[in-house]
Amino acid sequence: MTVAEHRNVTLAAVAAAAGVAKSTASHVFTGKRAVAPETADRVRRAAAALGYDGPSALGRALASGRTHLVAVMTYAVLEDPDTDPLSLGVLDGLQREFAHAGYGTVLLPPITDEASRTLAHSVLFDGVVSVRRLVGFEETDAYLASRHVPWIALDGAMTEESAVAMDDAAATERLARLVLEAGHTRIAIAGYTFATHEDADSIVPLELLLAEAPANVARRIEGFLRAGVEPVAVYRCGAVTRESGQHAARALLDLPQPPTAILTTADIHAAGIVDVARERGLSVPRDLSLTGFDAVPLAGLGDLELATVEQNGRAKGEIVARRMLAMLDRELAERDGLEIEPMPAVEELPLPVHRGGTIAPPAG
Repeated sequence: MTVAEHRNVTLAAVAAAAGVAKSTASHVFTGKRAVAPETADRVRRAAAALGYDGPSALGRALASGRTHLVAVMTYAVLEDPDTDPLSLGVLDGLQREFAHAGYGTVLLPPITDEASRTLAHSVLFDGVVSVRRLVGFEETDAYLASRHVPWIALDGAMTEESAVAMDDAAATERLARLVLEAGHTRIAIAGYTFATHEDADSIVPLELLLAEAPANVARRIEGFLRAGVEPVAVYRCGAVTRESGQHAARALLDLPQPPTAILTTADIHAAGIVDVARERGLSVPRDLSLTGFDAVPLAGLGDLELATVEQNGRAKGEIVARRMLAMLDRELAERDGLEIEPMPAVEELPLPVHRGGTIAPPAG
């Protein structure tokens, strides 16, 4: 039998050759229902004789309504790996956990042009996780909502609190206390939003930053305040980029009385602040103490180890993937009229504090 003839063999033909109903033959290949061992063996022998390899992936998806694929949409796939290492760690954890459960992962960029729009609309998937840095792409959110599949957002339109528990405030409170204990009183805060207006990177009132910041960033700032920090200045970083951190450093260090310590809500901003401090001949931490959040590898810091909070991206991805799998199981049970199990408790991601080497008593 030729390859072309193999392709034309149908499940119905296999069932007829094995002397069973088509539904029984289907259960042998899908495993959806148990089939007597001798019957299953007869079906497999008939399939082998006819050169039938099993239902096509598309056919299985259409018949079952499941693709066993989860989409992961992130801008990180379009950037240099050094730009957003935390997202890459989350992607690693997602893919590993989904693979262990028999799910594949489809990486997609946000919708930014006709090519990405066509790609997004052509892919079938059972659920989707969107990972950081998608804010500003309004069409992306509308598209993901239109798919009507389980969706966990780890970005500006965040629903991550429903998938992974993190006590950001407790962690940043511990970190800020280290700065206060070192003797600093002129402390500035640099927190990020995902603002898209022209003056997104600027010094702003604390109340405005808290109003615009994503929930996780607001919690981190709340931790600083709980520790007793009374900021002399607050900078809004409009993007999670090193360049935005550099803008923050220039604005804060140009103040008539510049801060002796800057608390940030992301390591990438702290790295940008280090860049500018070095340009100006300042030493971190002798002339400027600094904290971050994430504990991700960053280029250009040399031996300098940031005082930061560790957010383990891979572990976070694994937790989020397990939550998505539970959502998919629940949705499938509801569709098939089976008993719906309650969702498990949200897993917590530990956030240990690392003192590092960027906190010292203020100079002079």
